[in-house]
Amino acid sequence: MSTLKFGQILLQKGYVTPEQLMKARDINKANPSMSMSEILISMKVTPEINILSALSERMGYPLIESNIFIDDTDVIKLVPEKIARKHNIIPLRIDRNRIVIAVRDPNNMEIELDIKAASGREVSYSLATEAAIKDAIEKYYSNISAQKIAEGADADMLDDDLQSSSVSEIDARVDSAPIVKLLNTLVQQAYTRKASDIHIEPFKEIVLIRMRIDGDLIEYMRITPSTHKSLITRVKILAGMNIAEKRIPLDGRFDYQFEGVTIDLRVSTLPTTYGEKAVLRLLGTALSKDVGLEELGMSPENAKKFMHICTAPNGVVLVTGPTGSGKSTTLYTVLGNLNKPSVNITTIEDPVEKKVMGINQVQVNTKAGLTFAAGLRSILRQDPDIVMIGEVRDYETAEITMRASITGHLVLSTLHTNDSCATIARLIDMGVAPYLVAAAVNGILSQRLVKRLCPKCKKLEKLSLEQKKIIGDETIETSYVPTGCPSCNYTGYSGRFAVHEVLTFDTDIRTLVTKGASTEQLREYAEKQGMEFMDQNVRNRVREGETSLEEYLRIIFTI
Repeated sequence: MSTLKFGQILLQKGYVTPEQLMKARDINKANPSMSMSEILISMKVTPEINILSALSERMGYPLIESNIFIDDTDVIKLVPEKIARKHNIIPLRIDRNRIVIAVRDPNNMEIELDIKAASGREVSYSLATEAAIKDAIEKYYSNISAQKIAEGADADMLDDDLQSSSVSEIDARVDSAPIVKLLNTLVQQAYTRKASDIHIEPFKEIVLIRMRIDGDLIEYMRITPSTHKSLITRVKILAGMNIAEKRIPLDGRFDYQFEGVTIDLRVSTLPTTYGEKAVLRLLGTALSKDVGLEELGMSPENAKKFMHICTAPNGVVLVTGPTGSGKSTTLYTVLGNLNKPSVNITTIEDPVEKKVMGINQVQVNTKAGLTFAAGLRSILRQDPDIVMIGEVRDYETAEITMRASITGHLVLSTLHTNDSCATIARLIDMGVAPYLVAAAVNGILSQRLVKRLCPKCKKLEKLSLEQKKIIGDETIETSYVPTGCPSCNYTGYSGRFAVHEVLTFDTDIRTLVTKGASTEQLREYAEKQGMEFMDQNVRNRVREGETSLEEYLRIIFTI
């Protein structure tokens, strides 16, 4: 606790001017029920976190500068949600029989009275921003509500009766159980937070539920092992999986309607030491609306080059990159542009990630003998103009793909390679003849997903000489860095975009491929032709303030 007054601290740190402080005092005299901190925040003379920092120094209360995380969520039950929302507060923990509350305005005496009455405990404070507290209220009270109704379900009875009950009986029981609300909450929250996956992970005493947001797993909530059993059963019923089978991995999928959008969820379960782990992939979130290539992050020049090779009457167009690099989103975007009444488009996928009107989509079924190769042979007898293959996995599929393009079809597909030039070597390693690759391929797009800096809190910093050397461009003097704010959940990043490189096939490169040129020789030729490589693309995005040096380093290590 500082011996300086609140106003003195603000002035000393340069957060406010004497004139602003005087104006705030005048407002306080006219409205004594409003604290000075609340008045200054409402005046917007400096960021809210600065006011709270000064208040923390003055009063000695800890300041929470990041998002609020509560270890033991049982403390939430001590303060009714109505009181939490009324005062914009949230309980954090019990410390020596006192309840610690996150609050923005500790001078509001009504808060202490309400908390004492509700919990029967003395109160201590920590300071946090209004947005951070509101976010925690939404997160933890919805979780507690879901946990309460989930724990109200007779999970043990449900588990014990699996062997003796029919699927229809269990289905009816789970549909009427409160566990439905828990799963609804998880899917809705994942969709709202733009998560790509929900992980349900059982451990000895607790079950973690995490969501993958912008490529990173973030803990969402914890549930009890008994609740976990009911939740997994509910998921398996919806996904059409065998609820009695827990010894082997299972796969399924189901659709969920939310806010007028159909969310397609792909489910995978895996038996672990403490029970079944489940991962629910939301296939309908990133693809829920039609977007252009430039909206995905592609530069206008690359978008023009890529669409040029995609509008050829025949040939192979490949999109490459690691798992989770946005290849399917790029292909669906292209198909959206090519989807016209005069064109027959057929796809074979595993799984079908977006259902599109006007496109004939086939789901791979290996058990039934419907592989990529077998499906492709049948599709070619269906008079297609454009064929999209989910992935070229083996020689047979690659060979048919190349020959299909030569016979007058445009074929789009994906491949797992590091960059566009290395893709050629990968096809040849699969067994495809170099002359066939040279004749069939129109072009190759390679891509990665990069985190976008939060526009509300990114901070401009001067680069050191060492950092300039790392980025390989000493002309870049400054770059933006992530800081973190409530808007981006204190990660410093908000969303992702794709970075690309486009290799187009001309006469010279076809000759090089036919002659067996190395990957390095192909890169040298592409560079002479002015191709922008992926590392250059990311570097330009750093220069433009869209992403950070940290993200640049992460991407170039994968190329």
